Amino acid sequence: MHSQPGRSDASRQRAEGQFKSKKKADAQTPRAADTWRQTEAEKTARLRALRLAKEAADRDTANRDAAAAAAARKTEPRRRVSKPQVSDASEPALKGSTI
Repeated sequence: MHSQPGRSDASRQRAEGQFKSKKKADAQTPRAADTWRQTEAEKTARLRALRLAKEAADRDTANRDAAAAAAARKTEPRRRVSKPQVSDASEPALKGSTI
């Protein structure tokens, strides 16, 4: 088939060497999918940290507002409300009316 068997062996060995070196280089460099996954994981972690920080800040603000409202209620003087006096004359008028 081949007229020069020595030459084909040399080219085959060179091709195998290039293939092995390419395969080794590919194994050492991160793949695009792995890089993308890592980027997405970092982004997700950053966004999660921001969300948790915001929720903690909102919780602190709500607690502070509730404490301020409770303190304001304590310092406010209590008012005594007198009960309205109901006269006997107004009762029959209420019984007969329909609302």
